[in-house]
Parts: sequence; C-alpha cells; structure tokens
Amino acid sequence: MSNRSVRLILAGLLALSVAHSQNRANFPWWNSPVRDDLGLSPAQNQKIRQIVRSYRDRLLDARNNTQKAEGALDDILNDPDVNPEAAKAVIERVAKARAESSRVILEMSVQLRAVLTLDQWRLLVRRWDEIQRGKKGADTQVPP
Repeated sequence: MSNRSVRLILAGLLALSVAHSQNRANFPWWNSPVRDDLGLSPAQNQKIRQIVRSYRDRLLDARNNTQKAEGALDDILNDPDVNPEAAKAVIERVAKARAESSRVILEMSVQLRAVLTLDQWRLLVRRWDEIQRGKKGADTQVPP
C-alpha cells in the first residue's frame, strides 16, 4: 500500500470519526439561547450550573488530550514518509482520547438530562435538530 493510500485512509477515518462525534451530547445547550426556551426553574438552573462546574476540569482535560493526540496524528499524516507501523500507537492514542472525551460528555449529559422534565428534554432535542439542519443548509450554500 502506498504512502498516499495510507494518508487517504487515515484522513477518511479521521473525518468519519469527527462527523460521528457530533451528537446531542456535544451540544452545550446550557450556554446557549436554547436554555432560555426550556422554561427552567431557578432550582434547575442552579443544579445545571453545579453539574457543569463539577465536570469542567474533566471536560477540559479530555478535550486537551484529544487535541494533543490529534496533533500527533496530523504530524504523521503530514510527514513525507508515512510509517503505518509508527502510526498505530498514535491512532490508538487518538481513539482512547476520543473515547474518554465521549464518556465524560455522556456522563455529564445524563446528569443534565436528569434535571430536565421529559417535555423540556423533548424540546431540547427538537431545538438541537433545528440547529443541525440550519448548519447543514449553511454549509451547502455558495457565497455570492
């Protein structure tokens, strides 16, 4: 397999994994105007702030570890002579960092979901879908 083929495969896997990671759990609704639409009580707002604060350091660490691992992968992909064997350890590091990041986000998301009523949750899901549809439409538009 040529170096170019390896680069293309790795780039494709990277793009696929990034696209797959864009889900409801990664939507920081607690910091967006969507939060105001949910009709949260003061107690809910307080609990949400508490949960987000309790996860902040873990989220930052997970994001930083993921970015470092992805940077190392970028270095390999941009090397004129890609070494697939050397890339295996970096690929494993990227996969583990992304998995840990997803786990922390999902844990926090479940905690946040427990604060919301079912109706608030359903509204949040609808709003997320609307935002995603808007982004997809904006991505396909050609500037004048």
